[in-house]
Formats: sequence, structure tokens, C-alpha cells
Amino acid sequence: MQQLTLFPEFASTVPVNYYPNFLFKEEADELYQHCQELQWQQNQIRMLGKTMPVPRLECIYGDEGCDYLYSKSVLLKPLPWTSSLAQLRDKITAATDYSFRIVIGNQYRSGSDSIGWHNDSEASMGFNPAIASISLGSMRKFQIKPIGSKSTDFWLEHGSLLVMHPGCQSTHLHQVPKTNKVVSSRFNLTFRPHIGGKR
Repeated sequence: MQQLTLFPEFASTVPVNYYPNFLFKEEADELYQHCQELQWQQNQIRMLGKTMPVPRLECIYGDEGCDYLYSKSVLLKPLPWTSSLAQLRDKITAATDYSFRIVIGNQYRSGSDSIGWHNDSEASMGFNPAIASISLGSMRKFQIKPIGSKSTDFWLEHGSLLVMHPGCQSTHLHQVPKTNKVVSSRFNLTFRPHIGGKR
């Protein structure tokens, strides 16, 4: 499996790895079609004293009771694993040795959909979680940076896997910015641990 390492200067402590061809094209195409059938919704988020729509569609699947709260205002309750998502979870676990109990989906319908600078440090994932991210569909810019430093741009391809290893959420921020370019739909599936719920 071909692998590229981002930020090699942090490789000994905070490795971030990218696998551009994690899925065969046929696998990625089938998963893209499967993602179109998932139960997407546009949630409301509370920011700076205002309630506004999240600028993308979201869904969550996973183990029973593994609720996920982010930004202290958006509560996601997982639906049961689909067979395709469970198989993908097991494939990622076999490749990374990390276990995951939920997958959060983001659907970027156009260049206007985005997610701003953030880290994923919600308490429900436990201390220093590993997060594995599958990209499907249109290629979008992904930016990541050490906190207080400049960012590096990266383009996430159809069928690729990005792994943010334990410690990354404590030292780095990441985002998918808006773009004025004409782009088609992109699905992002982020597999995460969870310390609650039923096993």
C-alpha cells in the first residue's frame, strides 16, 4: 500500500499518513454510490451567540449509544452500521491497528460547503484519539497545520485514506476550505474511537 508521510519533522511523535490508493477505483466507486443512500441531514450549530446551519451535510453510524457532541451544540446519534461501512471499518483497522466505534460522514455538495479550522478533541473519543478519513468523489483541498504555525495544503483523492495518529489533535488544526472552483459532490468518512455506548 503506497504511503506518503506529511510533516516528516513530526514523524517520531505526531505522524500523519496519507494513502492515495487505499481503495481500488471499483471499491471507491461502489462506496460513493453507497454514501448517496446514507441518511444525511443538515444540523444547526451555535457559534458566537448565533444559531446557523452547518455548511455541509452530516450523518453518523456506529455502535449503540456512542453519541457524539461537538462544538457544545451539535449532538449526533449513531444509526446502526451498514454492512458496507462495517467492512470498510474492518479494512482500515486491519491496515492501521486502530479500532473504531463510529464513523461520521460529511457531504460537501459544492465548493460552498466546508469545515473551518478545528481539532477533533471531543471527550467522547478518549485521550489522543486516532482518526482515519476516507475521501470519495471530487478532490478537495485539505489544510493542516501545527497550532500557531503555517499550514500545508494537500489534495485528498477519490479512494484515499488519511490517518491522523494519536497526538495529532493536540498539536495540529485542520480544515476543508470553501472554493470558488466548480466541484462536484465529495463524501468524507471519518472513523473514530468512542469510550461510551454498548460494545
